[in-house]
Amino acid sequence: MPLLRCVTMTSPDSALQRAREHCFLSGVGDVGETLCGLNMPFGIAKIHHVQEQLGLPADASFVGAPDATVTRNENRWNQGFGYGGRVQWSGDFAVLDIKSNHCGMIAVALHDPPTPREIEERAKVLKDTPMEIDGVEVDFDLGESNHFLDLCQVRSSDGSAKLGSDTLSIIHSSGHEFRESSPKGPGIYWDQSLPLQQMMETRDTPWGPLHILRGDAAKEWFAAYSWCQDFSLRRREALARALLGPLTVICNRTHQGLATINDAILGCYCFDDADLAADQLFPLTLGPELPAYLVRPTPSMSEATLQSTGFAERAGRHGLTERLRKVNLLPHGGGYSYSQFSAARLSNDKDGRWFELTGLDGRVERVRDVRGSAFGYRGDEVRQRMVELDLGTPVVETEITFILRT
Repeated sequence: MPLLRCVTMTSPDSALQRAREHCFLSGVGDVGETLCGLNMPFGIAKIHHVQEQLGLPADASFVGAPDATVTRNENRWNQGFGYGGRVQWSGDFAVLDIKSNHCGMIAVALHDPPTPREIEERAKVLKDTPMEIDGVEVDFDLGESNHFLDLCQVRSSDGSAKLGSDTLSIIHSSGHEFRESSPKGPGIYWDQSLPLQQMMETRDTPWGPLHILRGDAAKEWFAAYSWCQDFSLRRREALARALLGPLTVICNRTHQGLATINDAILGCYCFDDADLAADQLFPLTLGPELPAYLVRPTPSMSEATLQSTGFAERAGRHGLTERLRKVNLLPHGGGYSYSQFSAARLSNDKDGRWFELTGLDGRVERVRDVRGSAFGYRGDEVRQRMVELDLGTPVVETEITFILRT
C-alpha cells in the first residue's frame, strides 16, 4: 500500500498572524504603506496554506521597498497582494495571483537629442503605424495609466557615472500584448487567458482561492512567460530608439516580473552581484516637478539595517535572515499616496475584509477596494528613506524638461 502523507494545517487565525510576521515593511510609514501592510498578509497566508498542503515549509515572505503601497490592479488587490516589494517562497510552483506583467523602465543617454516636437511627431507615427517585433504588433502604451516618457537634463553628478551625454530619457511601459496568449503558449494573466485557466490549479484557502501551476504546467508557462519578459525588454529599447534616435542604454529593467518561478519582483527593482560588479545604475522617478535620479545600489539588507528596522529578531525566528540579507531591492518610483487620510485599519466581517480610512476631518470611509479613493504620488521622502536604509545612493540628479503626453 502507498504511504499516506498526513498534513497538519495551521489554524486560520494563527496562520494569518504568521503571515503578518513574514511581511517586512520599513518605508515612509504613510497610509499607502499601511494599506499595503494590511493587505499583503492575506496573499502571504494563502501561499503558506498551499505550501503546507504540498508538504513544504510555510516560508513565503514579502519585503517592502521604500515605495511600498497599494496596487491599482483590482484583482491583484482583492487576492491579497499590495505593491512595491519582493515576494519569495519555497517550492517549484507558480503563484498566478501576483499577476507579474513585465512592466519596467528604461533609462538612456541621448547622442543627438530630438526636440519635444520631434518626439511628439514620432509618437503619432507609432500610434498610427505600430512597429512589429518578432512578427508581433507592439501596443503604444505611453498614454495609459502611469506610463510616461521623460526627457531629462543632468544637473549634478558625483563624477563616477560615465553617461556620455547630459541629456537622458526615462521611459516607463509594459504593454498588453501577451495577457491572453503568447506566441510561445499561454498568456501571463490567469484571469484573461483561457489556456492558462485550463492549466492552473485553484487551491481553496480560508481567505479565498489561490491560483497556481505545478509540474510540467509550471515549467511550460514559465518558459512562455520568460520569452514574453525578454520581448518586453526588447520592446522598450525599440520604442526608445524609435522615439529618441541614437542612444546608449543605461538601464533596461523589469520592476514587475519574476526573477524565478518562486521569486516575484512586485513594483521595485532587484539586483544581483553581477549588477554590482558592472556598476549598474537604476532610474528613480518621483514626479514631474521633482528631480529624477540614477541610483547606485547597495547590497541589502545589512546587519545594521536589520537591527534599525526591527527586522532582525523576527527574521531570525522565522529562518529568513539570509533571505533578507540578500533581498537587494530598490524603489522604482514614489508610489501611490493618500494624503487625505491620516490612518487606515482593517475590518473583517462575514463578507470579507474592509479597510477603514480615517480622513483628516475625522470621518471614516469604509472601502473594500481602494481604487475608488483619490490618490497622488509621493515625493522626496522615498529617496530620503532609501538613503536612510542604505539601499542605494543617488549619483546623478536630473531635471525633467519634457513629458510626452499622448
